Amino acid sequence: MEMNTIEINSVKNEFIINLCQELQDSLVQGWQNFNTSENLKIFSGFFEFIFRAGFDESQYRRVIPNPAYDNAARLIGKPFLEAARKFEIHFDEIFPGSFSESQEAEKEGFEVRIFKLKAFYQNKPLCLFLLKFPHYHEKFGFPLSPELEILELY
Repeated sequence: MEMNTIEINSVKNEFIINLCQELQDSLVQGWQNFNTSENLKIFSGFFEFIFRAGFDESQYRRVIPNPAYDNAARLIGKPFLEAARKFEIHFDEIFPGSFSESQEAEKEGFEVRIFKLKAFYQNKPLCLFLLKFPHYHEKFGFPLSPELEILELY
């Protein structure tokens, strides 16, 4: 039996909806795990050390990510990457995405770093995700769970 275009698109849309929900759930899980672990205290101390050393005032602040946040984001992202592997999804960047190409926006009392991740399924482009990481600048912490959004379908 041959599938028509409408059936194929329906299957693809269902796959993407399930994928996005599971990836978002995994981001929430990673964020909750991190915020209730000993890692929060460790990375908070590391952040304070880097902050006192003047990292935020240096010329490197806009070029490289804060190492405390970068490593914490990778820990938060572990369940995300495990969920992606389950769906046979891979990305064009190392999680959470290219810092040099990311953008940052201010929100009510915190900042949001926005990354782009191109997702591939069976070695073909599937979609472009926006990954939003809310965080603080003056102290260490992630006030809200990271959010995933589809920017473009391929």
